[in-house]
Amino acid sequence: MTTPHELACGAADQVRRLTEHTARPDAYPYPTDVHHTLGALAGLLEQLPLTLHQAVLALNAIPDDRLAVLADPPTPTAVRARVATELGQAIDAAQQAATHLRSAQHAAAELVYTGPIPGL
Repeated sequence: MTTPHELACGAADQVRRLTEHTARPDAYPYPTDVHHTLGALAGLLEQLPLTLHQAVLALNAIPDDRLAVLADPPTPTAVRARVATELGQAIDAAQQAATHLRSAQHAAAELVYTGPIPGL
């Protein structure tokens, strides 16, 4: 069974591959390529808030007697609260980023390619 950590590493690897691929000036020969890529990335970001929320729920489901903190005085409850606060901010940021990506996607849809068609 694949773990959440393995899936997250796989997703990060795919984003790295996308970054490498799009570094080429000819990565997007047509505006529709940009439009579809932005839509897919927006879809990814729209899923991220629920994933992060579920991580908090899973962390909070671990019984207190099975947790310790490496440095005192923080308690496991205080650390979990800090994790939840940080993830709450990350959720807000992901939602804002997804909104901006959707706006960029819709703007890209207005562009029409008028150049030569390769192979014709």
